[in-house]
Amino acid sequence: MNRSETEQLTDEIIGEAVLSLLRKKGPINFKALIARLRAMEASESDGQRRKAITSVIAEISNTMLSGQRKNIRENKEWSHDNVRSLFGDSQQSDASKKH
Repeated sequence: MNRSETEQLTDEIIGEAVLSLLRKKGPINFKALIARLRAMEASESDGQRRKAITSVIAEISNTMLSGQRKNIRENKEWSHDNVRSLFGDSQQSDASKKH
């Protein structure tokens, strides 16, 4: 199977999984998508499709993990509230603004 065929199959598999989630009117997030893909993988009889589903699950899992790592880094960097980050700690009190 060449690259374009693999990409097309991957797109079809993701589309099927998302449509299935939409029909159930359940949550659509990484965890739900992965759970649906695992169910598809378990019931798939075609070896080529099963291998493609496994690859899709791995790719989505890696994307999810890298997103979590990014959020952790951003939270560590963003330790101040919005006002202090923008203006610093030397804000005037309300009483001094009136004069």
